[in-house]
Amino acid sequence: MLGALLGLIIVVLLVHDIPLASYLRNVENDRIITSLERDGLIIVGNAHEAVEEPSASNQADLEKALDSYRAKSKAVVIVTDASGIVIASTDKYIAAGEDFSTRPEIAKALSGQVATGRRFSNTLNYQLLYIAVPMVKGEKVYGSVRITFPASVVDGIVNSRLRGLTAVASITLFLAIIIALLLATSITRRLDRLRNVTEEFTAGNHEVRADSESGASEIRSLSTSFNNMADQLTTLINVQRSFAGDASHQLRTPLTALQLRLERATALIETDPAAATERLDAALVETQRLQNIVEGLLVLSRAESQATIAPAPIEISQIVQERLTHWEALAAESNVTLQSTSTSAGRILAIPGVIEQVIDNYIDNALHVSPAGSTITVRVTNDDGHTTIHVVDEGPGMLEVDLERAFNRFWRAQSDEHGSGLGLAIVERLVQACAGSVQLINVQPHGIDAQATFKDA
Repeated sequence: MLGALLGLIIVVLLVHDIPLASYLRNVENDRIITSLERDGLIIVGNAHEAVEEPSASNQADLEKALDSYRAKSKAVVIVTDASGIVIASTDKYIAAGEDFSTRPEIAKALSGQVATGRRFSNTLNYQLLYIAVPMVKGEKVYGSVRITFPASVVDGIVNSRLRGLTAVASITLFLAIIIALLLATSITRRLDRLRNVTEEFTAGNHEVRADSESGASEIRSLSTSFNNMADQLTTLINVQRSFAGDASHQLRTPLTALQLRLERATALIETDPAAATERLDAALVETQRLQNIVEGLLVLSRAESQATIAPAPIEISQIVQERLTHWEALAAESNVTLQSTSTSAGRILAIPGVIEQVIDNYIDNALHVSPAGSTITVRVTNDDGHTTIHVVDEGPGMLEVDLERAFNRFWRAQSDEHGSGLGLAIVERLVQACAGSVQLINVQPHGIDAQATFKDA
């Protein structure tokens, strides 16, 4: 829980701070570009006379203006003529007369356009932030002014701001850790108590119950659900123990009597056949008594453990369509087509929820045996007051002897490596509880028609 809370905080900080850092970088870059554009236009104005009318006086005025700019800025300024030849520079390593016409920004400026951006300088071996402004008079370009600025300066300014942002994020994360730790501890402490109660219940203390009066509403709800489950389990366990006790008590006497009569009959069968027959008849009576006792105990057990639910009228067509929609995605993953070709639809008598479970079990079994590219068809037919749901696959089918055993508890086909052997048994019990019947039939050329028949409402 602590990891989840911290993970959420970190994601929020990243989603917030990464775009903010990018925004700060762009803002600072744009601010410097704008400043350089302004400075470039000012220098262009100062350089007009030196480029248009070269003279010692005009050159001195230009160099004086560049020296003044160099004193207050880290930027490097060069002034070129129309051929890209440097006539003045604030960098002592760039001499007048050097050819800068091959620089892309100078070439663009000499074509009459303002050039701005970043590029790597092979000469200086670092990133430059630059602006190149043309000197234009009328339609004639007679020179250019280029101002460059180390991109690392911009990055340094941005990084200093990001350090402040990182500090704020670190403080936020630290506070989040404390709050998350307090919150997680508060929740997990109560969950630990509930776990301890669960383990104690598992160990055999069926009287223990969770505290459902304190803690968050979700914990109280969970504790209440656990207590309800514990009450039901305790009831079922008591019923089971009662059933076992009743069975052992009620069956002990007739079993003893049956054993004595059979032993006596065995001893008399050669010497006194008539007496042996009498003992055997008495044993049959005792056997019938045993059967009646067992049936009575089972009826009692069912009555104590669950309530009887009466079937009710249910519309079947909508349920069939809902289950097809539910299984379509899984069928598509196996490249199997699900389709419905119902020839009849109406209302049947069934326990609520049974139809869904029957269709789900049949489709699930069909998907396990259906080859890729095949089709599973769900069809509803009506005949003589009964409605039958058919789920027909195009799998390999089954042996006739297996069709008869398929609904037995814990029976599985040899090819079934993952099933519990209870699915079809559950289907049979559910349908029988609705006074219906189930059947598996091989279809030609291959496949299984899994059927469940119910009475019409």
